[in-house]
Amino acid sequence: MITRPKTGPPVRLANKEELNRLMDGIEQRRCFVPDPEATIEKLREMLRAEGVRPEDNALTRELLQMRYGDEL
Repeated sequence: MITRPKTGPPVRLANKEELNRLMDGIEQRRCFVPDPEATIEKLREMLRAEGVRPEDNALTRELLQMRYGDEL
């Protein structure tokens, strides 16, 4: 049996140092200041404080149901 190789997008290599330099420039222009103390829990608290309810999003609701079942 002969199989043909799958074709897909070409493999591209990136210069990570150049990408990091470009991202640093973007962050600087946007006045982005990284928070080394940031955690997913803090993000969730901030979103809740702004009134964002993850359970209102259908995809998130399904993920929560799969992860926690009826515990919520």
